[in-house]
Amino acid sequence: MNNYLAKLWEISRKPERLIVGLMSGTSLDGLDICLCKVYGSGSNSKIEVIKFTTKEYSPPLRDRIRAIQSKEQVPARELTILHTELAGRYASWILDSLNDWGIDPGDVDLIASHGQTIYHAPAQLEEEEHATLQIVDGDHIAQKSGIITISDFRQKHTAVGGEGAPLAGIFDEVLFRHPEKHRLLLNLGGIANFTWLPSHKTGEPILTSDTGPANTLINEAMQKYFDQPFDDQGEVAASGTVHSELVRYILLEPYFRKAFPKTTGQEDFRLEFIENLMEGHGIELAKKEDLVASLTAVTSQSISRAFDEIVGDQEFECFVSGGGIHNRTLMNDLEERNPNATFKNIEDLGISADAKEAAMMAFFANELVAGEGFSIPGVTEKKVHLGKISLPG
Repeated sequence: MNNYLAKLWEISRKPERLIVGLMSGTSLDGLDICLCKVYGSGSNSKIEVIKFTTKEYSPPLRDRIRAIQSKEQVPARELTILHTELAGRYASWILDSLNDWGIDPGDVDLIASHGQTIYHAPAQLEEEEHATLQIVDGDHIAQKSGIITISDFRQKHTAVGGEGAPLAGIFDEVLFRHPEKHRLLLNLGGIANFTWLPSHKTGEPILTSDTGPANTLINEAMQKYFDQPFDDQGEVAASGTVHSELVRYILLEPYFRKAFPKTTGQEDFRLEFIENLMEGHGIELAKKEDLVASLTAVTSQSISRAFDEIVGDQEFECFVSGGGIHNRTLMNDLEERNPNATFKNIEDLGISADAKEAAMMAFFANELVAGEGFSIPGVTEKKVHLGKISLPG
């Protein structure tokens, strides 16, 4: 018997597992590395974040990924090389982080790698299948780190009929649904997504969906016009003026008229598309700060529209995660537009706002190895496991 299969069996029988969760989002900030202890499985799962760090992508590496991300045509050689190269970098960064934390790699049970999304393609026609592609090879991570690696979580979601995103609903319901209070968990990454968690006593189903862009358009504008990776604290947006006509035209785009739940990606929301829209409607802005202010307003207003449609006038707690939580201009506007929501940092629920998605990967890896799987709301009632297993040997 393969020794690593025997080890995997032993890991599955443990009451708790030490798992390194990895996440790199569409905003390309870098690789989030989260060391988690996961207890139990299924609806009895509990997760503790022990350590967290982010390894920033260098500007040249970020540019290389951006050159193949969300493009309909890309150089196949560069795509192939990055699939392998990033895996090597991930493994090196994991080992460096474990060394910094004083953790022996031999004590880590699993690595859970989301990978880097290159293209997200939910079906546009009835005869099409949902598809999504994440690179960063799990075999290379496992071989170079010496740790069993779980990766490629989104493929099973599409295989059973889902769009491959968002995955957060399963994680959020198990860990954060409240018996009495209505909660909504909002993640502000490159794309904004939410999980609506009506209180247990209502008996109502949860709903998870994307809303549209969160940071992706803002970041592109900041990089192009201000040579900055993002709008720190929303200061540039605060110094600009929202162009209400531009915001209105953007929010008339077909994606915003789709029913919930729905998914999207940078394929739908790129700065080039916004600039073409401006040219087509003859919109000229007085200064570039106005563009950042307007794109921030698009994020806020599209999220608020979703809240209004899904939650209505019910009072609820809104727990926010992701990089957008640090954008005060965005957060202030969300609070003003949604007086029935009490906005809180997800850290109030015991998990770092920046670490949540990496911890979620650890949660899914734990379930693949030790649990019975989960049904996917709105997709299938059958229990499925997300992820693929790569052995070091």
